[in-house]
Amino acid sequence: MVNTFLHQGTTVTDEQENVVFSWDDSFQKYSYIALLGLTGLYVYSYLNMFEITASAWALPAYSHGWIIPLISLFLMWSLRPNPAAQEPPRGQAQETFFGFMPCGQLKPLIGIGTVLLIAGMGSSMPMVQYAGLILACFAGLAYIMVGQPFYKANAIEQWLGVVMIISALASRAFFSSVYNVQPLNRLSFVVGIFGVFLLVGGWRILRWTGASLGFLVFMFPIPSMLERLVLGKLQKLATIMSEMVLTILGMPVNREGNRIIVEGIPLEVAEACSGLRMVTIFLAMALATVILSKRPWWDQFIILVSAIPIALIVNIVRIVMTAVLYTSTDSETVHNLIHDWAGFAMMPLAMGLLYLEHKVLSMLSVPEDSLIDSPNMTGTFMPR
Repeated sequence: MVNTFLHQGTTVTDEQENVVFSWDDSFQKYSYIALLGLTGLYVYSYLNMFEITASAWALPAYSHGWIIPLISLFLMWSLRPNPAAQEPPRGQAQETFFGFMPCGQLKPLIGIGTVLLIAGMGSSMPMVQYAGLILACFAGLAYIMVGQPFYKANAIEQWLGVVMIISALASRAFFSSVYNVQPLNRLSFVVGIFGVFLLVGGWRILRWTGASLGFLVFMFPIPSMLERLVLGKLQKLATIMSEMVLTILGMPVNREGNRIIVEGIPLEVAEACSGLRMVTIFLAMALATVILSKRPWWDQFIILVSAIPIALIVNIVRIVMTAVLYTSTDSETVHNLIHDWAGFAMMPLAMGLLYLEHKVLSMLSVPEDSLIDSPNMTGTFMPR
């Protein structure tokens, strides 16, 4: 099947630029099968890496790793070039899955996989989590790729894809087996998955899948050397800034290292409260927003650059609110509830600030398409 679409030296013609997916087209069908099959084999070759990574996902700082592949699939879904395949106009039939059932019947499998993943996370059953994640991801990829056109990759694209896959596997064998350097082992997975898509569909398929594939790097923990370097600095910064805010609020506060004493109540700004987790998660969410945004590039750049400051501000707000509420009661049970719920409130607050930033940027600039579509009588362009 793979050989069916490996046509050496293929040149692009006008006819190829207007490719339409069809199960009756053997090239389209075999390309679809090859993409799913090669992706499955490639992921299988990294199973032990994912088993090691799952131990990091069990930690609070990296518990978001389980859902990153699902967010990546959502990005791919949102960027697919032929959305009518799954969501046809009224009166038209949905694209089928291999011609024998509507592709929409794959959605229950995605739902089942997601439910298993959530159930496994809630009950600390790793095998259930693995099964749910695998089912949701492969059913999701199968559903998304239905109806999306495949173009014939030329010889350069094919060989580059092969080189990327071989290099990734060789790096994995070297860094993992010989030196046990897991960060490079994990990074090689992302390089190789790019190679799989490049081999099957060339640059044209990477134009709309590349961003979501690159997003997968957020499911891996930060290298321990970088984590140790950043963690202490973030912890110290959070402690100092929280002390300053509490002082401005007029509360008696003293700082001893990473401990804040508010009205005689000691509060430890532990490593988990350093904001590293919030920075990692929110940077991923900001990048997802940029990928889906149709704003000008400078707006997207501002959103990305502001992600880390917003995450740090939200973390400081959390510490300050926790300190203020701690002083209102002596109950240990209430203190635990305040600590936990303050953590849950961080992401909604951060997303609210991101939304506010997006609205401000929308008032200051307009999408580039609007400038093109709205010329005034003098020949210049006016914002809508």
